[in-house]
Amino acid sequence: MKTEKGKIVKSGMGGFLNPPTHPEHDWSVQTGLRRRPENRGSMYLSSAVECEWLDPATRAAAKQRLSSWQRPPLESVREWVLQVLGYFRNCYNLTGTDDWSVGRLTIADADPMLNADNHAGVHLIRKYYPEYTPTADDFGGAYWGSKP
Repeated sequence: MKTEKGKIVKSGMGGFLNPPTHPEHDWSVQTGLRRRPENRGSMYLSSAVECEWLDPATRAAAKQRLSSWQRPPLESVREWVLQVLGYFRNCYNLTGTDDWSVGRLTIADADPMLNADNHAGVHLIRKYYPEYTPTADDFGGAYWGSKP
């Protein structure tokens, strides 16, 4: 399979649900380098790592950028935790599978403490902080957008 060269650029794509200081806030992979600038594309570093049509060097550079990230201590990202829980308020994976794709999620009026392992926000937080255990205060203080 022919692969395409990409370039790591200091131009993040947002990554608005990523933890503070995460490299995807500030870095992305530019593709289509042989095209005119207005026709080039961008992708998240994490997408580039898995992208089979990107050349191995670009994939390795994206992986290295991600693996060099020093995550802040969990106790220092409380506002991010509250925002993620608020963004995914009442959003659960009730399929009994480990498929967390959007089509598998359900909006349900469930007790988040009793269903924490199925809560989409808890799942995302644990992607970065596997040791995270939500509290009732976390769910009670959850919000999305500007702080209440």
